[in-house]
Amino acid sequence: MKALYPLIRWTLPFAFIFVFASNGIAQCPDGHPGGATAFDTTIAFGTGITSTPVKFPQFNPTSGMVTCVRLCITITGVVDTLAIENLSGSPQTATFSYVRNDQISGPGLGSPLSNSITKNYGPYNLAASNGVLGSGPDRVALGHDTVLNTQLCRTISDSTTISQFYGSDSVTYNYDINVSANASVTGGSSSVLVLTSALVNFHFEYCTCPPVVLPLNISAFNVNKIGTTKAELKWWGYDDPFANYHYEAEVSRNSRNFISVGMVPKNNGTTDVYRMLYDVPNGETGSFYFRIKQVYSNGYVRYSNIKQMVLESSASVKFSLFPNPSSGIVGIKFDNSVSGQFNIQIYNTQGQVLVQKEVQAAGTAPIQIASLSPGVYWLKLTDKRSQESSVSQLLIK
Repeated sequence: MKALYPLIRWTLPFAFIFVFASNGIAQCPDGHPGGATAFDTTIAFGTGITSTPVKFPQFNPTSGMVTCVRLCITITGVVDTLAIENLSGSPQTATFSYVRNDQISGPGLGSPLSNSITKNYGPYNLAASNGVLGSGPDRVALGHDTVLNTQLCRTISDSTTISQFYGSDSVTYNYDINVSANASVTGGSSSVLVLTSALVNFHFEYCTCPPVVLPLNISAFNVNKIGTTKAELKWWGYDDPFANYHYEAEVSRNSRNFISVGMVPKNNGTTDVYRMLYDVPNGETGSFYFRIKQVYSNGYVRYSNIKQMVLESSASVKFSLFPNPSSGIVGIKFDNSVSGQFNIQIYNTQGQVLVQKEVQAAGTAPIQIASLSPGVYWLKLTDKRSQESSVSQLLIK
């Protein structure tokens, strides 16, 4: 007989324990000593499959520079109770298998941190049932067996990846424990009790350089909307004529993952205003997040606060039908270079949908859609990302 025990999913709150700062962790640019800001929390998990989000504060960009991010998890797994009792009238042999997988995923990790173990118990010789549940030679019980005590760590040092850890919100990691228990006896029936638990410590640490090493010279950063399709980024730079650095404007669609959209060299004056225009790419609309990055020649990086703006696409997707009129073949050709997924619907004059399909566009290459009988039709093209639609009439001779 083989039994698989019921599993329970829990969601547990994050518990903040302490924060500390220290020196001598690593060297900062120009040889200045580095420091660290760390966060620790320990969570107790109950029986079964357990899942919980774990949050850590982002690093305030005005407090300095992050040179690395370290995440370590220390896992203690315990089989609290294992009991197998023979319920049949003849002796039996029992075995037990405990399988556990721990995994944490989230910002900067790429592939998840994971650990898996399997532990086997037995065989155990069980006498014939004595009719008394919970005691006797027909039962075997084990208690408080620590089956796992390990640590998993990952260090993130890529500056592009680290940029998502700056801000005033938090970063969220997902921790999952998957536990299964299988018991088997040679014959007859049995009663099985399995209780497991876990204690997991999360250690999250920023390797830092203090702001006094190289200052943030950005002041009064603002983003102004120009029409609906452009944004003007404007900031004052209290520039040091003897320091070597430049500014980069960055944009994000989710406030976490930023890309550079332009570079501005430092001016020679001590109080200069900087401006940069941003045009919304074709087919994009919604919230855009902007910040300014100050990059020193020795690799030191400072960030401004993040500004949010709602913008719309600067150009509609335009297309033409070919051939039009047609003898039956229906195709489309984009007038402007686009890429993405589009839904196509073709209607007859009664409003019935005759053709519905999805196409992948790349540049201005023509795409064949369908073959139709003579008549008048309407073709509707919808951008799946922006939900922007265009309609054109088609004549089939």
